[in-house]
Amino acid sequence: MLRIATNQVYDRNIFAMQRAQTQMHQTQLQVASGRKMVVPSDDPVRAARSLELQQSQSVNQQFLENIGYAKDVLGLTDTRLTQMSDTLQYLRDKFVQAGTGALTASDRAALAQDLRSQLANLVGLANSQDGQGNYLFGGFKNDRPPIAWGDHDGNPVTPDRYYYQGDANVKQMQVGAARRIDANVPGSSASGPGGLFDADQSTFVAGPPTQYPLARFFNDLQDAIDALDPATAGATTIHAASAGIAAVDRFLARVQQYTAKVGSQLAELDALTEMGKALDLDYAQARSRIEDLDYTEALSRLAQQQMVLSAAQQSFVKVSNLSLFQYL
Repeated sequence: MLRIATNQVYDRNIFAMQRAQTQMHQTQLQVASGRKMVVPSDDPVRAARSLELQQSQSVNQQFLENIGYAKDVLGLTDTRLTQMSDTLQYLRDKFVQAGTGALTASDRAALAQDLRSQLANLVGLANSQDGQGNYLFGGFKNDRPPIAWGDHDGNPVTPDRYYYQGDANVKQMQVGAARRIDANVPGSSASGPGGLFDADQSTFVAGPPTQYPLARFFNDLQDAIDALDPATAGATTIHAASAGIAAVDRFLARVQQYTAKVGSQLAELDALTEMGKALDLDYAQARSRIEDLDYTEALSRLAQQQMVLSAAQQSFVKVSNLSLFQYL
């Protein structure tokens, strides 16, 4: 017959009650936090998988933030390009009007004044900024407006012209694991005429004196207006109108080229946004399956553990009172 010492009875009962208390306390922590794993050691495998999902979700959310920023900038760029296109179309209509050949000197002067005003408006659009003060069409340069008028090379003999103060760099945003997208339209090209304003960045010299590339499209329009204005005319009205129409068409074609590109990028970003939101939901659901507590099961388990602990405590009280001396 197996004999159990009094100390063993006490030790075993105390151990059973401590274990029941620990289990109940763990369940209480789960209920309070709403999580299956209060600390990673509760389930290291699940904890590792949860961390992987959390990191992947964080990366995806950063992509969504980048997409949002790119959409804001490109949306504003698209608006300014559309306004440029409208202004250029107005300029073209006026140059066509100037080519009728029946204009008086005062008519030409009035047209020239109107054209100069619209050219100034075009310069203002070229120097547009986003909400953070960055120039939309200046590349990486944000310390000064991209388009300026005056001495571009520090030579007092050279006549004043429109010149470009930005650079040819393209800002790119990481919008996917393997996708970067252009988030700006520079006004110049790194080699040869190009960019939105047909400026040759290779002619830039840091100086001193600094030599900036000329903004060809603006200067072509300026020359055509000067040729139309009786105060500065150096050619016939018909020649000025023809030159003006050609200058507008070259500029307008470049604006439309970039408008199409920006529109395509915005459409792609819309698609990436929907994909990113769907992926974020997938990550959230996967994490929920691993981390979130089933309250129905947990509360049932807690009630059972409370009952077990209570029974253990009551039985221990009864067992601890058993003694032969009570019957002597």
